[in-house]
Amino acid sequence: MENNEIVCYCSNVTKGQILEALKNGASTLDDIRRLTGACTVAKCKELSPTKKCCAPVIVKIINEYQQK
Repeated sequence: MENNEIVCYCSNVTKGQILEALKNGASTLDDIRRLTGACTVAKCKELSPTKKCCAPVIVKIINEYQQK
């Protein structure tokens, strides 16, 4: 997944924005929600091409970041 790829279609948040939030101290899904607005609109079925919530993808990005 590229940094410019959209993770949260509801709030138009990219992987790069999530990584930036992690670099700035975010460490949980709630932190990411607060700092980026990702995973807060709850219109996944209408806006996401996958029709799925972005939370699992965000958690995966967090886990990968923390393992570095």
